[in-house]
Amino acid sequence: MSKRHKHGRKTGSVYKTAKITPETKRELAKDAWIGDFVFVHLEHLVLGKGSQVGAFASLTGGGTVEIGEYTTIGYGVRVIAGNDSTEGRYMADQAPAAERNVIRGTIKIGSGCFIGANAVICVSRRHPNLEIGDNAVIGALSYVDQNVPANSVGWGAPFRVVKERRISQ
Repeated sequence: MSKRHKHGRKTGSVYKTAKITPETKRELAKDAWIGDFVFVHLEHLVLGKGSQVGAFASLTGGGTVEIGEYTTIGYGVRVIAGNDSTEGRYMADQAPAAERNVIRGTIKIGSGCFIGANAVICVSRRHPNLEIGDNAVIGALSYVDQNVPANSVGWGAPFRVVKERRISQ
């Protein structure tokens, strides 16, 4: 489940029932983990120290997802770093590339974030690269297709910031 670096530090772990496609380049930091029945199909995944991807989540779309330290991706969350535009003739994966209009991007989720159960974070033509700032909280069942400021708390479909997160030191 987990490997050790040559210096003896434990690297991130992937539960046996998780599926990460061979095309996905992955970097899992110390104490990071990917839970049961998670599906990952990306160009590149970076999972920071102590971060976790909860059961039944999926990180897909063929783009890049970078997650900072000590961030929680909740149960059933969908992080979609690429999708088809309606401007292409076809949307099927096996269709000729010249007849598809695929948007691939990068989704950066900061450190100390919490993404609630079944939320969807998705790139779009308007925002092919998304950034969720450090310590942001996204409520369950939210749909996010825009940048989210650091230290904000919000929810909804579409997502909207409701208040500022105050962190005691």
